[in-house]
Amino acid sequence: MGAPGGVGPGAGGLAGIAQVVAQVGFPVVVAGVLLWFLLTRFQDTMLTITARMEANTDAAAHLVEVQAGEMAELKAQTIELQRQTGLMQRFLDLRGRSEGEKR
Repeated sequence: MGAPGGVGPGAGGLAGIAQVVAQVGFPVVVAGVLLWFLLTRFQDTMLTITARMEANTDAAAHLVEVQAGEMAELKAQTIELQRQTGLMQRFLDLRGRSEGEKR
């Protein structure tokens, strides 16, 4: 047992905690516990944020790749439409000449 009226060595961690509280004061211990809690929560939050940002970066890179593929396809379709428009114009010109000669 400990000394009367004081906190002496005891069994378990409760005596150590009581000794720390007695030495530095209850408000300091509470402030320390709150600070420790906030710092560990902050670290967990920052790890979550960085993981989400990494996932967002990967998703944005994939989106850029898909958009580049879509743009290439649209350019190819535009070229094909221009080619077909030229052929239709040539067909209409030839048809117009043919009808003009018949009259």
